[in-house]
Amino acid sequence: MPQIHSRAPTGAWLAVSALSLLIVPWSLVLASKVIEERRPADPQGSIEIVNMAGSVEVDGWDRSEVEVTGTAGDQVERVEVTSTGTLTSIHVESRAGGGWGHDRDTKLIIRVPAKSMLSATLISADFVVHGVLGDIKAQTVSGDVSGDVGSNARISTVSGGVRLTAQQAKSIEIRTISGDIRLSGDAGDVEITTVSGEAQIELATLTRGRFKSVSGNLSASFALAPDGQLESESVSGKIQFEFAGVPAADFDVQSFSGDIKNCFGPKPVEPQYGPGSRLTFKNGDGQGRVQAATKSGDIQLCVKGGHARHVSFVPGAAATVSRLEIPYVI
Repeated sequence: MPQIHSRAPTGAWLAVSALSLLIVPWSLVLASKVIEERRPADPQGSIEIVNMAGSVEVDGWDRSEVEVTGTAGDQVERVEVTSTGTLTSIHVESRAGGGWGHDRDTKLIIRVPAKSMLSATLISADFVVHGVLGDIKAQTVSGDVSGDVGSNARISTVSGGVRLTAQQAKSIEIRTISGDIRLSGDAGDVEITTVSGEAQIELATLTRGRFKSVSGNLSASFALAPDGQLESESVSGKIQFEFAGVPAADFDVQSFSGDIKNCFGPKPVEPQYGPGSRLTFKNGDGQGRVQAATKSGDIQLCVKGGHARHVSFVPGAAATVSRLEIPYVI
């Protein structure tokens, strides 16, 4: 039987081994490129961000410059920061053939003048924003959107969730297919559109609301302004409204096959023939209007605490029923 002889490591072999231990960790570090870029920026200019994957966090600050820091994955060719007039652009460019799904290690922290207008176009990147007082527009496919907004905001996703706090925003528009929506704070004009995602809204005062869903449930808590207008539609999702107090408004609520529950005032009336129910009544002398319609989803109207006070329904404005025409939405 042949014998296997071992030899003690030579000095050269030990040197090579030690060097390899140093090189491997360093190569892993190089796989994520460190990003450090600064550019002067208009204090009330526009910021444009384009990124495929990973995460982007944007923070507003009191400097007239844009700072981009973080790391880029090994499939990122470069992070290009350019300024033209009042516009500053941050583009994450992937390597040819790398594909947008391979740079998930890219993590950017971007600081911008607080009063900037912000636009972000993303694919699977998560987007977080804080302290930006200008208008915000963000669209992503599967990434989540979260943070706070200080002005108007338009957010759209496919499967990504949206969780926002509005700080005295005039207008908020959120659209998603299957992502869940959580909106809180203070926003006068709100539009929510979802297919199968759940939507929860909690606001101080609502001036105008438009809520649409196919199968996702919608729940909203707020005080309706004296002339507030509220419209809500769903096919099979449940609609729940919790008012701070019973609004002085006209109510028109209908469902083709779902149940209607009213915690204050008249009860819904069912037709003598066929399914469906409808509830119409007026409370007080206000100019507000509340409309809600579903095909098979339930509708519930309540006030916070479950008790209605100072309710004065107009004489003769009892609940009525008529033929229902429930539109499909989206």
